[in-house]
Amino acid sequence: MYKNDNSNRVDEIVRALRDDSRLQLVDKGGYLRDGICPACGKKELYVRKSQPFRIACGRENKCGASWTAKELMPHLFENWEKRFPPTEESPNATASAYLREDRGFDITRCHTWYTQESHRLKSGDYVPTVRFYIDKGRTRYWERLIGKTKEDGQKAHFGGRRKQNGSLYQGDAWMPPGQTLKHGDSVFIVEGIFHAIALEHAGKKAAAAFTSNCFPANFINEHKSIGVKWILALDGDNAGRKYMKLHREKLLQIKEHVEICLLPDDGKDWDKLWYEGKLNDDFFDKCLYHGRLFTSCSVVEKAWHTFCRNPTQRILTIDYNNSLWEIEVDSKFAAELHEENIILTSPEGFERFRIACTVDQICTVFPRFVYIEKDELVGDQKYVFQVSYENKSDTHTIDIEGTSLSSAEAFHKALLNNTNGGMYSGSSKAFKAMTKKWFRRRMMTVKSIQYIGYEKKSGAWVFHDHAFLNGRKIAKNEFNYFDLGSIGVKPKMNTFEINTDGEFNPKWLPNYIRTFSNQGLCVLVFWLGSLFAQQIRAKQSSFPFLEFTGEAGAGKTTVLKFCWKLLGRGGSYEGLNINNTNKRAKRRLFEQISNLPMVIIESDQGSMVAGKSTQFNYESLKDLYEGGPPGTIAVATRDNATKSQNFLGTLVFSQNESVTGGEPILSRIVHLHADKKHHTNSTRELSRWFEQQKVSDVCGFLDVALKNEKNILDTVFSKFESMETFFEQRGVTHRRVIKCHAQVAAVAHAMKIIFPNFTDEMLRSFLDYLVDRALERTKRCEADHPTVDKFWDTFEFINGEMTGGSLNISKDKEEIVFNLNMFRAQCHAYSQELMDLTELKRLLPSSKRHKFVTKNKPVWSPTEQKTMRCWVFKAK
Repeated sequence: MYKNDNSNRVDEIVRALRDDSRLQLVDKGGYLRDGICPACGKKELYVRKSQPFRIACGRENKCGASWTAKELMPHLFENWEKRFPPTEESPNATASAYLREDRGFDITRCHTWYTQESHRLKSGDYVPTVRFYIDKGRTRYWERLIGKTKEDGQKAHFGGRRKQNGSLYQGDAWMPPGQTLKHGDSVFIVEGIFHAIALEHAGKKAAAAFTSNCFPANFINEHKSIGVKWILALDGDNAGRKYMKLHREKLLQIKEHVEICLLPDDGKDWDKLWYEGKLNDDFFDKCLYHGRLFTSCSVVEKAWHTFCRNPTQRILTIDYNNSLWEIEVDSKFAAELHEENIILTSPEGFERFRIACTVDQICTVFPRFVYIEKDELVGDQKYVFQVSYENKSDTHTIDIEGTSLSSAEAFHKALLNNTNGGMYSGSSKAFKAMTKKWFRRRMMTVKSIQYIGYEKKSGAWVFHDHAFLNGRKIAKNEFNYFDLGSIGVKPKMNTFEINTDGEFNPKWLPNYIRTFSNQGLCVLVFWLGSLFAQQIRAKQSSFPFLEFTGEAGAGKTTVLKFCWKLLGRGGSYEGLNINNTNKRAKRRLFEQISNLPMVIIESDQGSMVAGKSTQFNYESLKDLYEGGPPGTIAVATRDNATKSQNFLGTLVFSQNESVTGGEPILSRIVHLHADKKHHTNSTRELSRWFEQQKVSDVCGFLDVALKNEKNILDTVFSKFESMETFFEQRGVTHRRVIKCHAQVAAVAHAMKIIFPNFTDEMLRSFLDYLVDRALERTKRCEADHPTVDKFWDTFEFINGEMTGGSLNISKDKEEIVFNLNMFRAQCHAYSQELMDLTELKRLLPSSKRHKFVTKNKPVWSPTEQKTMRCWVFKAK
């Protein structure tokens, strides 16, 4: 491909690569090296600093993955009009930059082929375009909308004065200006203008027919009978393949020489392949060979083309008409051709080949091996095949175990068990040759994950219908997984779904704040931060918990359900009632999400059973603050191996009463409390609007957030330290409380990226609110745990008013000494609430009202007339 020699641009890309925390590239002379490969995770990534447009893994044989700078850093290849505005001296500056950097074209070769124009969208906004005229009179044109993609609804546009038949382009073709056709030329007919430019750059003559179903009859007739070889090179998808066959028949009918150049069906078209530097002679040769296989009229003809490419192979396994065939070539065939001086690739060579081979159908279906599916957590591995049928039944995929590939008989049984009557009857030798062919190439390994959300290795968010990678929205491929370059990911979790197709209009934000105040805004900010929790943890080691309490009718449920709709999760879902969930189910539920919030509701609804508290123990979750595992599972092996998965999401507590616990858990929480102080008749009406919104009305929020990943994270990381200082200057002293609230405040600064109407005044008000919450949280962290506080209140009541000091058996006025079982007995005697002794034993050493000294100290009790094991505290 053309290399941009703009030194400023090269420096910009090199700086971005060096600063990318995902890659961790090290500056070493003329290269950036030792980076972490996104595909294999090894520190083998490198790029040449003078040409930083392709980044590759150095493990050529074991990985071999590579990316363009555009794929890894799409933000550098956006906002063309702002970064390259047109000027009086350079009116095509935006279009030229787009063609040069987004498409890799050499502008010095094609700068006279296009102009820069603008196109009005349905919204009324104008976007720049790069325009190519179709006809010599410049009355009809095609133009590409710069910066727009398929997801935007429109990325290209035809315009101008229509022909007499009402068409703008039907029957015509666009050729690079200055290109002429003469006898003996090979001319590639492609779909798009960019495809034709890419082939022209690669040294080929080409013409664009604009769409796959358009046969360029006018263009063909203009150059008919001059001895041109037409090479149909439409896209490699189903539509392209279908119309190449139809166009080929039309060309054969008018006795034109025609071939098919078949692209791989991997979604890459000619300009993409040009950008990646793959358009060499070997690539064209392979595509033409596959075109010959594609147009073969019989299994023998297809076998002949295969044999011509590798004449030493006597036994061939050929797929034809959705079945498998074994062709055995006579051992004397090659010698006979040589003796009679017959060229194998000639028509006579084909006739002799047809006579010299035997043909046998060995499989009634066509099983195409497509990838290996691995579940890294439990170690499962399956081989996935796409199965097609002779009777044109629907193609589908099947999973089979590795043992089914151990022999021809095992494979036969696997087909019978997993297909509609598929049978394999080939020999063991043929089966061995077939499996060798499957596995000698680099096999695609697809990672199956038991969660939805962010997948760290690929850097993509993976949901049921779409994935998001580097700001791009990606649909599943035909094999039901997401193709993320050199990585494939397949979500297996189906407990709930996230809708990734929906609308988003940020205009509702002021009404949202008016209705739910800063408490509701904090939930929204936390939801946004949750989408990037792992990236934030990777740099800052932790991400806070959120606690949302409130009065009945304060709008807490409405806020949570609306925020869930923003992330595509609908219905009446609010959160998980963890008191109704057993330990094993809890672990699985916590492992189902990644970079999404886990909301625990009603966890404050506990009671005392047999003197023990049944309320949920929040302290058990504090390791999730740093992404620790929610549990461990045993592995079905003969040893004592176990596996665990880290907590990949964020944690929200939603209940009526505040979380109780010690400083370790309380300091990890940003606490909000919803009330009705700001409620009016108008806010009630607005609240109903938020209740009535459908998922499809608002879940475009997810799209906008994930497409702006880099901008959001850059803002969060750049604002974090200043926010820590901000809370310190406002009097917050607890370090962890400062960090947690500063992280939420940093995310709030990124709200303007999603909501242009998020004003500075809204931000200031929100930061003031967060300061109040941080001060309150600091005060609470410095106080005793509520259970400890309650214990001392009960102890002092019984010891002072009820027993005259008999609970405290200390002879030293500076100490408090008591037996915990005696305390419990006195609670029962004086009708005080029985407290959980296990919980007290855990919490009492953290007492602040009276400093803990020791426990289990033998002390003589004058009331019991015996020595008892006692707890000892300082009296003051």
